[in-house]
Amino acid sequence: MDTGTKTVLKAGPRKGSMVVGDIPPGKDELWVLFKCRGQGKVEIVLEPGINMPFTCLDDVVSPIMNRLDLGERKTLTVRIQATDAVEWALRITR
Repeated sequence: MDTGTKTVLKAGPRKGSMVVGDIPPGKDELWVLFKCRGQGKVEIVLEPGINMPFTCLDDVVSPIMNRLDLGERKTLTVRIQATDAVEWALRITR
């Protein structure tokens, strides 16, 4: 996964909600790599228009990987909505 990719945004490990930052305009596909631990619901939001809800488990690290091929895109603001019980890490590559 790392060969030939470039990290455009990353955050964590941390707990709770956070505005992670902005992804600049472009047309490359994006890979969203996310890991979480702790009982609760988490939502990765790429504004405008993309919501990815997940359920994290208490004693298990849950790895999640999504490929987004959005075509030509404008700036996306990335935020994580999570309770303080959930520890998470995020990396977005192109």
